[in-house]
Amino acid sequence: MAQEKKKTKSTGGSNLRQKRHNPFAIDYHSDMDDRLYKGKFVSKKLSIRDLAALGVRKAQLNGGMHHDRENPGHGVDEQTDEFNNMVAHLELSILEAPKWWNLDDVTDIDLVARVYREVIAFENKFLGRPDRDDGDESDGGDEGGGEPDSSGSDDAGSPDEVVDEEVQPSLEP
Repeated sequence: MAQEKKKTKSTGGSNLRQKRHNPFAIDYHSDMDDRLYKGKFVSKKLSIRDLAALGVRKAQLNGGMHHDRENPGHGVDEQTDEFNNMVAHLELSILEAPKWWNLDDVTDIDLVARVYREVIAFENKFLGRPDRDDGDESDGGDEGGGEPDSSGSDDAGSPDEVVDEEVQPSLEP
């Protein structure tokens, strides 16, 4: 029966699927490699399971360590931590890529960053976030550019904003 629900959800969902996939092209000349990297990519919006896998993969790339601002020298440096986050994200989000796209062979970090920016820009649009180069979801002191107030309520994230009307009365005291 669970499979039937899954089929029902995906049937006729091609528009949703298209919105969750992002075709883009790269045309980049690497001074480092003295080579032109050109090709088409398709990335996907990461699912909840992908986001969980992202943390695991980043930890693997970091050798089980993490960046700790409070204790410098205990773990990986910030640059390595951010770079490994980028690599892990690309490993999970890129569905289609040119033949030359192999993270074991690519040596130009700016090329990898260019592809990552395309992926993150898509996800930020999908999530309604402003474009950010680093994909950082932290609050960063946003001055008035946050999420619009959709309910007039000052209790953001309250159940009435996310719960179906039929269920809401049973949740209220």
